[in-house]
Amino acid sequence: MKVLFIHTNYIQRGGEDVVYENEVRLSEEAGWETRSLLFNNKKYAALKFFFFFFNPVSFWQTRQMIRKFRPDVVHIHNWFFAASPAVFIAARWMKVPVVHTIHNFRILCPSGFIYERSRLSADCMSKAFPFQAIRNKVYRNSAADTAWLLAGTRLHYFLRTWQRIDLMICLTGAAREMLCKSLLKIDPARVVVKPNFFAGSGLDIVLNGQLRQDFMFVGRLSVEKGVGMLLDAFRNSPFKLYIIGDGPLRGEVEACVADNPNVHYLGYRDKAQIIKLLSKSAALIFPTMSFEQFGNVIIEAFFSGTPVIGPDSSSPAELIVEGYNGFHFKTGSVSDLRQKIQYYQSLPESTRHCLSQNAISSYRKYYTPETNLVLLSNIYKSVLHENNADL
Repeated sequence: MKVLFIHTNYIQRGGEDVVYENEVRLSEEAGWETRSLLFNNKKYAALKFFFFFFNPVSFWQTRQMIRKFRPDVVHIHNWFFAASPAVFIAARWMKVPVVHTIHNFRILCPSGFIYERSRLSADCMSKAFPFQAIRNKVYRNSAADTAWLLAGTRLHYFLRTWQRIDLMICLTGAAREMLCKSLLKIDPARVVVKPNFFAGSGLDIVLNGQLRQDFMFVGRLSVEKGVGMLLDAFRNSPFKLYIIGDGPLRGEVEACVADNPNVHYLGYRDKAQIIKLLSKSAALIFPTMSFEQFGNVIIEAFFSGTPVIGPDSSSPAELIVEGYNGFHFKTGSVSDLRQKIQYYQSLPESTRHCLSQNAISSYRKYYTPETNLVLLSNIYKSVLHENNADL
């Protein structure tokens, strides 16, 4: 099988970049022939943003790559914004089936996370002209930039660019349901669920039977990730919290650390260090406020035998099984998060050990490379079968 991957790297490396790299590596290890067409938003960012509607350079590059490589399938990860929707049009022009992983809802919502003014908002998902999003400046706190993105995505809605994608991959059932019920009215038969995976081979975890006492947060230090409520939950708390990551709220984190000796900021850590620290932690706190598509750190915690405490919405509601591999708290509720932390620490050691073992079982059953390869192979075969049937 020949697969062409298309991806736009983020300026600040994120989870989507990791997923793209993992799937390329997985495909190559399976013996498939792959090529990657990569874009970035670093150079000439303003010009690329201006051509967000349709980038003629990315259109030409995609056509040239398809002509030379002749792939069976084009798999597009992040197209925003340097690649632009032109890559979808180019692939269709060259009559190659397209698979698109929905890492976020950028095709409908400028914020990508359906998160506005410190709350979840699905206006962009259901309204043809969501003026509220422009008023709220949901993209880069700019009404002009938000309007520009909405104009572009709505143009391609009316041109049916999104609706003509052969197969969309959602990371959870909740995301699939939201996409199918959205303005796009995508046929559910053309949207499949395939979670991300974590390749943990070669990484050491510590499962020595000792009682784990401390909590961890790993992620971007930003409002939509729930960092504010995380800090509120641990202020004047008897429980220790270790924070790994960076972002716009780093100053607030450092201020909280200065006033609360139970909160520790570790800054950046590489994956091996994160896994080792997770495997010694009582639980991972995942307090996201937005519609989180997946949350790779959740399955990294499961790999490490670490239960997760997360909100009762979006992907955590699906990945975390209440009382089996973690616990839910009411989304956005600091008091309920505190209560769940206290409840978790009150559990007997035997119960916490079972939760830890269940976390590992969850990883082995759903989130290994081997399981993901089967799902990815079936996805590619399905679009090839459909396209051959149309000939």
